[in-house]
Amino acid sequence: MSTRFFGQYLLEKGRITSQQLLDALECQNDITAPIGAMALEKGLLTAAQLRQAFEHPRKRNQSFRDVLCEMGLLKPAQIDALLQGDMPHRLMLGEALVLKGYVTLETLDKELKEYQKESERVSAEIAQAFSNLAHKNIVKTFTDLILTMFTQFGKQNIIIERCETGKEKVRLFRWVISQKIAGENVQFNCVLSVPPKLLLQMASTMLDETISAPDEIALDATKEFLNIANGTACAKLSEDGVSLKLQPPEAKDVVCVHLAAPDAKLEVAFEF
Repeated sequence: MSTRFFGQYLLEKGRITSQQLLDALECQNDITAPIGAMALEKGLLTAAQLRQAFEHPRKRNQSFRDVLCEMGLLKPAQIDALLQGDMPHRLMLGEALVLKGYVTLETLDKELKEYQKESERVSAEIAQAFSNLAHKNIVKTFTDLILTMFTQFGKQNIIIERCETGKEKVRLFRWVISQKIAGENVQFNCVLSVPPKLLLQMASTMLDETISAPDEIALDATKEFLNIANGTACAKLSEDGVSLKLQPPEAKDVVCVHLAAPDAKLEVAFEF
């Protein structure tokens, strides 16, 4: 049972290349003008026309709105209608892929429909997996709060990929933080395993400064990140009559040996 972001879905289906995905993601971040995105979505501009507008030389202090009008692509009244009553939104990945010319609108529409069907199916499977757990309320609450922390404070979009049981299902990354949580009838360790990139994002958020090195300072900040999420989860569960207490976070001593084959990478991990 797994779910993926739309870009990863297209990549695995062979509809786009990894470089095209990176280009589209960069395009998403670069384009802040909502007019073009909304005009593309409503069919007032084609991807080719929008691409021409972005590439059109601008005069000093000339706005993107003025460029569209100057090129005769949109009239002022059309732009006003687009902005009136509609909240500006970030360019969607699919729109960026069309804008870059990597997929057609017809392909995008077809793939989006198939992706939505798969996402609905997988979401139902994940919900069923959670419902089968012995401590489903605890697992779901703690997971939801960690996702919330990433979204609201880490500015990182995180999704549930799978829900499985068994030690053999654990995939350990370079940095692992473990926190012991105990209640009257239950005791467990909540383990967060993250790659360096996410560790640095979490640490930078907690310390309110840019952290560029995955060191002990970053690890301590990440422990606090997990502590806040878990503390909030405990408070939420107490409303349902489940009393849990946090123990000080513990850093697991994990040794990761990274291996490589000619066409693949793998690693072996030892937890002491």
